[in-house]
Amino acid sequence: MSRNWLNVPLYLMLAVIAVFACPVSAEPSTTGQTGLINMPDARFEEEGTFRLGTSYFRPYLPIWSSISLLPRLELSARYTVIRGLSTSLGQGFGDYKDRAFDTKLLLWKENKWLPDFALGSQDFTGTGVFRARYAVASKRVGNSDYTLGYGDDRIDGVFGGVRHRFDWNKNLSVVVEYDANDYRNDLRASESGVDRRDGGWTYGVEYRKDWYGVQLATDGDDVGGNVYVTVPLMKPRFVPRFQEPAPYPVSQPDVTIDQWHADTDAAARLARELYRQEYKNIRLGFDGHTLVASLTNTRISRIGRAVGRAARVMLSLGPIETQALEITYTRNDMPLLTYRFSDTSKLRRYFQGLLSRDQLDRYLEITYTDPSFNTRLTANEIDIPAAVIDDLDLNDDVQRSDEGHVLSYRFESRDLSGFQFVPFNAGVIFNDRNGVARFNLFASANYTQQLRHGLFLETGAELIWYEDVSESSRGSNNSTLPHVRSDIARYLQSSRLKLTRLLVNQYFQPRRQVYARLSAGIYEMMFAGAGGQVLYLPQRGNWAADLSVDWLRQRDPDGGFAFRDYSTVTALGALHYRFPVWGVTATARAGRFLAKDKGVRFELKRRFRSGVTFGAWYTRTDGNDITNPGSPGSPYFDKGIFMSIPLDPLLTRDTRARSEFSLAPWARDVGQMVVSPGDLYTITERALLLDAPDEDTASQLGQ
Repeated sequence: MSRNWLNVPLYLMLAVIAVFACPVSAEPSTTGQTGLINMPDARFEEEGTFRLGTSYFRPYLPIWSSISLLPRLELSARYTVIRGLSTSLGQGFGDYKDRAFDTKLLLWKENKWLPDFALGSQDFTGTGVFRARYAVASKRVGNSDYTLGYGDDRIDGVFGGVRHRFDWNKNLSVVVEYDANDYRNDLRASESGVDRRDGGWTYGVEYRKDWYGVQLATDGDDVGGNVYVTVPLMKPRFVPRFQEPAPYPVSQPDVTIDQWHADTDAAARLARELYRQEYKNIRLGFDGHTLVASLTNTRISRIGRAVGRAARVMLSLGPIETQALEITYTRNDMPLLTYRFSDTSKLRRYFQGLLSRDQLDRYLEITYTDPSFNTRLTANEIDIPAAVIDDLDLNDDVQRSDEGHVLSYRFESRDLSGFQFVPFNAGVIFNDRNGVARFNLFASANYTQQLRHGLFLETGAELIWYEDVSESSRGSNNSTLPHVRSDIARYLQSSRLKLTRLLVNQYFQPRRQVYARLSAGIYEMMFAGAGGQVLYLPQRGNWAADLSVDWLRQRDPDGGFAFRDYSTVTALGALHYRFPVWGVTATARAGRFLAKDKGVRFELKRRFRSGVTFGAWYTRTDGNDITNPGSPGSPYFDKGIFMSIPLDPLLTRDTRARSEFSLAPWARDVGQMVVSPGDLYTITERALLLDAPDEDTASQLGQ
């Protein structure tokens, strides 16, 4: 098939123009980037749209994902199987696989006269098998959307096309494109058979409805397809909270201050109700006419919601003469924020729907907690004997939970002690030498015991039910750096029962807006040691800084208490800067990494209204990693993407549970960090909603 544009003049593509205007949605191409069929266009999905799909056009079978990270920035990733192309990684690996990351930036938006105009790059990091750069414009005319662009490298020259949507069925579209991919120069094209593809004119039909879409296409000789699902991450919730317990009904108190001080039963009644509402580490006091409390909630996701629900109980069960409430909210037994409601009558009217949030704000002060609060609360604390609340039977048995796992069992006490058993977990390793993926099925058990104020004993263990990691190739490890991560397969395959965590964590607050942690013990599967972290959060400004220093020794792969000879000291200083308008946080971590290499790790992430966080990292160090695809002249630098998914928008009941995953080359030693025993910035960022552009620490106060 000829690739000469003169064979089909461009004006013939523009001949059919619909009369009635109709929005033409942005659709994914076979690479996952928004586009036509195989070619990109200048369109972008709505901000915060995440798509996951797979496509096939001989011989390429990619599994892809894309996200509109910002209004003008799209990122996508794909894992492509090249059918019929062998590899040198072992017989079990099958066909050749390649990972690629793409990006597209919108320079200007369409108006009456000008089109959308974007610059893009495909496979900008990775092996470069599908590397291409392009500039492209798209203009909507009636029901049709026209695209014209120019590329180099794999996209060789002019490309373009048109998408037309019908008035009689808004879900149905037809697509025509000119495919400018230079298939003849693809990786080992004659072996895979892709050299027989000419590209050129390609035709498709597509159907999209709600959260899914499908496309069928042909270039005359081959038939291809693309299917995908769409998730709008800017949507706050996907499932209503119809199983969420109702807040405590606000009522008039019936005890006086004298009764409160004379008999602990009155205070115990308040404490019992707070425990029933799933609050932990409850301390109560009375200072003049102010009812004071310190507490936390391990289930409710929003700090404002947790404080508001506690305030309802305190209004109803506190002394009649209470004129003000002061509630200090803690995380990991560290005091974070203090909420002072200076007029309880106004707060009562707010909960009754008679006062707006703006009106309540005049009587609400939210401040970072001063460490002296503990001394003040101790001086006015009401001693509630444990026997008074022992009859509650609060979580005195192991209960089934669906938060974060299909099946799990947990036990929680009145402090932050607890136990969780998950009978079925799955772990996956990609790009093993003898198979595209290796996996293990295992049970996990985690136990936390709060020993005293801010001091925790944390333990974890795993029991493997089934695994095929042990079938992995035990070939030589050619990493010239200390094998701080590249021996991970040995740790996964050596023993069925593994101790993954056994450490002591002490959290404390040396001064206002300064938080600290000291840790000692087994940090993770591969390392044990001792160290700490200090975090500073300024009163004003969109930045924070922390320092982590750890002495570490590498564990033996058997998962017990034996150690290898390798030890090191890691020291990383981090600066975090937030762009509140977009919910974007940029982080730079500089210092000494696990393999004793020195450098900087850059991170960029975005939090969407649903609470989902998507980000990427890139590390530059002096580690000189020449492991393939690195080389002596071009060493490898660690990079990857990550996502954190809160389960609250997906469940019928509020929860703080989250699911975390990352995608990166797993057998790399350069730019690596130890798993933190409890990262202070992550703890405070999530509790205080530092990266939430549309929420603050008083959000959902009335819910």
